[in-house]
Amino acid sequence: MIFLDNASTTRTDDECAAIALKYMTENYFNPSAPYHVSVELSNEINRSRENILRLLKGEGKIIFTASGTESDNTALFCTKKKHGSRIVISDAEHPAVRKCGENLTSLGYDVVYAPVDEAGRVKTEEFRKLINEETSLISIMHVNNETGAINDIKTLVSMAKKINPSVIFHSDGVQAAGKIKVNLKDLNVDLYSFSGHKIHSPKGIAGLYIKKGVNIKPYLIGGGQEFSLRSSTENVPGIMAIEHALSKQITAMDFNLSKVSDLRNKIINNLDNEKYKLISTGECSPYIIMIALKKVRGEVMLHSLEKYGICIGTGSACSSKKIDKKASFGAYLPEEYKRGLIRVSLSRFNEENDIECFINSLNLEYNTLIKYI
Repeated sequence: MIFLDNASTTRTDDECAAIALKYMTENYFNPSAPYHVSVELSNEINRSRENILRLLKGEGKIIFTASGTESDNTALFCTKKKHGSRIVISDAEHPAVRKCGENLTSLGYDVVYAPVDEAGRVKTEEFRKLINEETSLISIMHVNNETGAINDIKTLVSMAKKINPSVIFHSDGVQAAGKIKVNLKDLNVDLYSFSGHKIHSPKGIAGLYIKKGVNIKPYLIGGGQEFSLRSSTENVPGIMAIEHALSKQITAMDFNLSKVSDLRNKIINNLDNEKYKLISTGECSPYIIMIALKKVRGEVMLHSLEKYGICIGTGSACSSKKIDKKASFGAYLPEEYKRGLIRVSLSRFNEENDIECFINSLNLEYNTLIKYI
């Protein structure tokens, strides 16, 4: 199989799988128990927590969650904000944020959407116009999960806090952490989400960075774990695995970026401009490429490539049944390209022969499918 849908999930790294197994079969104790082995396990969790904070260069604390979606939900629902105040999110957010925005609207908040360009990147000046003294919360993703477009979070944070210094700024960093350079202190975000299964850790583990001095309400109430913000027995295997995954990704970041950039360029350089349009333009993560096919539906191409053992995406796997979700990108396209969006997303496990097979198969299937249009 050639897996080119790594923005949806990634293969678990062998070392991460071994670490998770160890904490399921050997060090399987409950960290909240009073005996020595559990106390030591609790200390290991805290060491992992501090190491992740160091790797992401943050000043504050990390709470562990079960998913990027949970981290995003915690950021949007558990921040303290005046009822009816303004909330700004981008028009190209992941459903984990956008659906929260819709819910907050129904609760009486003034939720507004920052316009994005053809790659899903927030338009800076239009974003500025949305911020006012009544703005309590902003959520802008760091790397767009469908196009790879990188938002200038540092600039957006600075812009927002000049208008209202008390605004809470959250960024969904699920497609950024471990893949591009992240310095949370430099970005000056208040909250930042990240997820394990996007960087070769097992599913079911993620985190939320909370800047020092930022207060949020508890998400789950119970035994007082995670600073009493998310009570429940800790996912120790996941915590140990995500720390290792993040450390491994960041240690090898320059190598990985160089390798993946070469693979991305190979795809882009082999696109026939008469058949395909590149959506992922401007400053983008090399891990994600969105392409529009002329007259051929993206979903049809996805299934056509399956017979070669090639897996690609058509956008966010969390909302793959909602074809119209990509209106933000399709709005900029000629009509004949609007239904042809596909997403190719890479990982450090992909090799050059994977890309050659994909390009050859894509062209072959396109030439076949176009005959039936």
